[in-house]
Amino acid sequence: MPGATRLASGNELLDVILYLPTVTFPTLGANASAATTYTLPGCLIGDCISWNVQSIPAHLTVDNIYVSANNTLTITWGTDATGITGATVAMVVEVVRGENTVVSGLSGLPNAIF
Repeated sequence: MPGATRLASGNELLDVILYLPTVTFPTLGANASAATTYTLPGCLIGDCISWNVQSIPAHLTVDNIYVSANNTLTITWGTDATGITGATVAMVVEVVRGENTVVSGLSGLPNAIF
């Protein structure tokens, strides 16, 4: 909003979308999963992450994605009945930070919408 001092409203303090052109995923066997960590400067514990993998290879899935430590994004990759050889993918991630979560921890988030 014009003249605003915050980037978002409500209980959102930050909402930013990032394009990550080369995210490396591991080689995985059939029905396997593995977690890998990536440096994402500025992300904090408690940030909510949404993602979209651009042109994801067949048989590869993202099982989970979260901020495991400040500046560190952890992605758990998985496969179905077919394994996959490691390579890179492009991803779009959205980082949303709730107001007061840095100061008071995750308990600062509301328990319900209503």
